[in-house]
Amino acid sequence: MILQRISKAVREQNWLAVAIEFVIVIAGVVIGFQITAWNAARQERIDERDTLIRLYDDIAASRTAQIRDIAFLEQQISDQAVIIGSLSRCSVAPEDDTMFQRGISTLGWINPPRLNRRTIDEMLASGRTIVIRNRAILDQLANIVSIVEWRAAAFDDTMNSMLQNRQRIEPQLRFGLDQVIDNPFVPEHRVRISYDITAICQDSLLTNSISSVSYLTHERMDAYRPLIGIYGALLVQIADELELRWDIDPEAIE
Repeated sequence: MILQRISKAVREQNWLAVAIEFVIVIAGVVIGFQITAWNAARQERIDERDTLIRLYDDIAASRTAQIRDIAFLEQQISDQAVIIGSLSRCSVAPEDDTMFQRGISTLGWINPPRLNRRTIDEMLASGRTIVIRNRAILDQLANIVSIVEWRAAAFDDTMNSMLQNRQRIEPQLRFGLDQVIDNPFVPEHRVRISYDITAICQDSLLTNSISSVSYLTHERMDAYRPLIGIYGALLVQIADELELRWDIDPEAIE
């Protein structure tokens, strides 16, 4: 229709009409581009908002899991202190038997550093690492990934040492499954450890191995504990961004 009107105006040499039609065409193109750009910007804001919400959930879950792991390591260290004290006395007090058996059975039960990477990996896989505009959040996230990967690299060496220590310890013990011991971190923790305290307290290699395990457990706890604060700081940053730009409280989202 527009082309017909322009052709007619040209044939009639109605240059004013030609100019008006061209202005209408150009205006339509410009408006079309503006609408497309507006829709793209709107979709980017939606994508950014949804990414921040998912990232918040991932980091919150990581922090909760890390807190639980730290508490489990603290229990192990406490149990290991009972084991080492019992070996130094060459006797296990009746009230210490549960902690002794629980501590022996959980020697080396250490998880790698916790980081739920679902949203991070989605961002990397799609090549949209800049979907988040807040540079401070991106910098903090990169710092977290770097720290966790560093801690994870050391975790492999720790577990190799744990395995060597357990190989020295376990030949002196007999494991059974005929009792459930109290362990808030392992539901229905079923184990019975039969041991000759007189024999094992005289085994210096075994005692040294348990001491080494306790040291490594301390080292992992100290390595992981800062993650709780780092995750917490990032959660505050993300929550502030969601509230400022979208008036969203991530804690209120089900």
